[in-house]
Amino acid sequence: MKYELYSGAGNDFVMINNLTEKIPFDKQKELTIKLCSEDFPNIDGVIFADEPQKPGSAVRMNYYNRDGSFGAMCGNGARCIAMFAFKNGITQSHNFLLEAVDDVYGAEIKSGEIVKIKFPEPKEIKTGIKITAETGSGLKQANVNYVNVGSDHIVLYLDEDINRLFLNCVKMDELSVDETGRKLRFHKEFEPRGANVNFAEVKENNIIRLRTYERGVERETLACGTGIISTGIIAMLNKGFESPVNIKVQSGEVLQVEAKSADGKISELSLTGSAKKIGEGNIN
Repeated sequence: MKYELYSGAGNDFVMINNLTEKIPFDKQKELTIKLCSEDFPNIDGVIFADEPQKPGSAVRMNYYNRDGSFGAMCGNGARCIAMFAFKNGITQSHNFLLEAVDDVYGAEIKSGEIVKIKFPEPKEIKTGIKITAETGSGLKQANVNYVNVGSDHIVLYLDEDINRLFLNCVKMDELSVDETGRKLRFHKEFEPRGANVNFAEVKENNIIRLRTYERGVERETLACGTGIISTGIIAMLNKGFESPVNIKVQSGEVLQVEAKSADGKISELSLTGSAKKIGEGNIN
């Protein structure tokens, strides 16, 4: 089986052209778990480029987290499959549609290794949710926001006093993302699916620094596309940011979230960032 490795702003994936490999859908989860546990222990997930099911789409993205879980949108993965489809001749167009989960997304191959993914309107946004959780110094309250752009996300801003007290830190580098993220990821408020957890910090020059604990990977990753989108949405709705919102992730890359924001509604939403091929090979 031939594979390629791609990185979307530090989010790394095994890419499989299933138009040629023909791996049945019911075997893809099992293969993902094997690849991530035996062959690629540092990979964040596996993406199968499959036959589209909806008219007008160039390719379908079947994305699996490294634990084999399926059914959530992956923004960085979408940029990677868009570039993968373009470079492998699945489409010759710089602008095309791709399927993921139950939605259709616009893809634009820009100059260099940059891709823009255009999202539908968010499925759900809830702001100012007060939750209580155990910390190292007892039960404390945090102020979080919930966004669903095809994947469930909690967004917590460190510039709020209540959250600094909850996290017992004032700087992003002091934060234990894995420990705290795990507690919030499984919080009863977000059952049964749980959620990805994003810790955001407003920096100079209107850049937001972001660290994310990813559900399904169950650790901090260097970037999370739907986390970036969710954080950008809250920045526009609650923090006075205008589009585009520049967000710096743990890999060091700065990505752009663009949208129209009016009366608490978000439309014309997109994410722009890199999608780079970093390797290839064959596995028996």
